[in-house]
Amino acid sequence: MDSVFPALSFRAPEPEDLDFLYRIENDTAVWPISECMMPYSRYALREYIAKCNTDFFAEKQLRLMVEMEGERQPVAIVDLFDFHPLDGRAELGVIVDPTFRNRGIGERAVAMLCEYASKVLGLRMLAGTVLRDNDWSCNMLLKNGFLRVATLPEWVVVKGKACDLDVFQKKM
Repeated sequence: MDSVFPALSFRAPEPEDLDFLYRIENDTAVWPISECMMPYSRYALREYIAKCNTDFFAEKQLRLMVEMEGERQPVAIVDLFDFHPLDGRAELGVIVDPTFRNRGIGERAVAMLCEYASKVLGLRMLAGTVLRDNDWSCNMLLKNGFLRVATLPEWVVVKGKACDLDVFQKKM
């Protein structure tokens, strides 16, 4: 797998990521799945970065910046959220900067996040939700060993149209 995919690394958000986060978080194309309903201000994102606690067990969520090794520029973001410590499970999210898509970054980042979640955080299960018509994201999860376990019919409204949401699960 490593020979096909770019070498990536994770790190915590830093103040220098403000412009990247501002652009990604305010991309209305991702709002339906992220449940965002309004733009973030630079001030709010600056405060988030400053107060960002990377203690997953205290915050029950974790955001990591993804960068290509040797670069200091983020190319994607991965999130673990909705953490349930007693059950050893969480949900994951990934968004790749549009200028870096179709390079295997998302697939590799999810593989790395699964390994980190299992070996470092001790999680036993991850889940993710994807709009049914997002073939790229569905395939990315399937290639990483996730199973499609449910479809929620007409669960999300995108541009006035009710869309199905697929639920994926991976046992670690």
